Amino acid sequence: MKKTLFFIAGFFALTSCKNEGSRIFEISGSEKFNHHDYKGAVDDYSKAIKIESNDTVAYYGRGKAHLELHDYKAAITDFTKVIDLDVRYAPAYEKRGDARLGLGNDSMALIDYDMAVTMNPRDADAYVKMGDILAKQNNDTGALVRFNKALAIDPKNSAAYYSRGLNNADLDDFKAAKADFTKAIEMNPKNAAAYTHRGMANYALKNYPAAAADYSKAIEINPDDEKAYSERGLIKNMRLHDHKGALADFTKAISLDKNDAWALFYSGTAKSTLGDTKGALNDYSKAIQVDPKHAEFYYNRGIVKSKMGSVDGAIEDFDRATRVNPRLIAAYHESARLKVQQEDYKGAIESYTGIIAIRPKDAGAYYNRAIQKYLLGQRAEVCSDLQMAKDLGSTEAFRKIREWCR
Repeated sequence: MKKTLFFIAGFFALTSCKNEGSRIFEISGSEKFNHHDYKGAVDDYSKAIKIESNDTVAYYGRGKAHLELHDYKAAITDFTKVIDLDVRYAPAYEKRGDARLGLGNDSMALIDYDMAVTMNPRDADAYVKMGDILAKQNNDTGALVRFNKALAIDPKNSAAYYSRGLNNADLDDFKAAKADFTKAIEMNPKNAAAYTHRGMANYALKNYPAAAADYSKAIEINPDDEKAYSERGLIKNMRLHDHKGALADFTKAISLDKNDAWALFYSGTAKSTLGDTKGALNDYSKAIQVDPKHAEFYYNRGIVKSKMGSVDGAIEDFDRATRVNPRLIAAYHESARLKVQQEDYKGAIESYTGIIAIRPKDAGAYYNRAIQKYLLGQRAEVCSDLQMAKDLGSTEAFRKIREWCR
């Protein structure tokens, strides 16, 4: 009898020790998680689970650590286990939604966030995340409802103001967007992205000094924000006429990302404005090397080459621009102008034909094409072009018809 009692007492002591051991590893895992040692947290939570196989706290903690390590599949497994153990545990649904979002499974994430607010109707963050997914799906009305719901629950939710601001900007309601970004900044003054997007809203509202100031604040918070330098440079270059300041911003952006084709392109525009044609040519060429799919890059390089007297090179760039973007009227005009200068009348005719294909009521294009045809001796086709030009209102064509088409 004494032996039996001793065995039972020993069994309960062992069980108690395992539970205590589980709690110790839970605490250790939590401390490591809070100190951003996510791998260490996974190890400790796993030890807790080994001691107590149904340790909901450990599964949830390990899931969060997996989430921070971007091991989304492992995180989903852990959060699913938590839900199996406690079907009403709302945070597990929200976190599983985060993991599914990380895998790009927006539809399943949306279901999880919906379950989170079903279990906890006061979960403002889940409403924000639902709104973000709906906004991505172009369901702006549904997104707005969720953001408003989040703010009704938590009027100080910075993420809700920020996301609603993005949604309002997508709807071109820049005044409302600016107000939301301002509230997001009030709630979280270190939110660099909110300053960046308020800068965009101010730009859309044509408040250029305020827009530049917002980008400056974003840079103050995050000195490595390459896009903020580029955007501020654009405002300085195009709206504030501070071309030297713009060039400094583009140069900084390029130092942060040498493969930013647009920063290289805009640096070229600033240098061109400042008279540094060689520097502009170099920047445009680098932009093309990084990303050869933008007609503007070739067009601007063509302008610089033309200024430098490299006519053949300029024509080549203008023609390349029209191949990349067959609707770039300016490139056809510049190409035609230089081809006429080079007495390449056939080439000029091709360029004017390109203009007519885009603008079939362009009297000047018909008139100029007629002139090139006349110079090539294509008299039979001259008068039809002149007649079109005349019908579209060209007085010069009227005079040429009287001279050439009797």
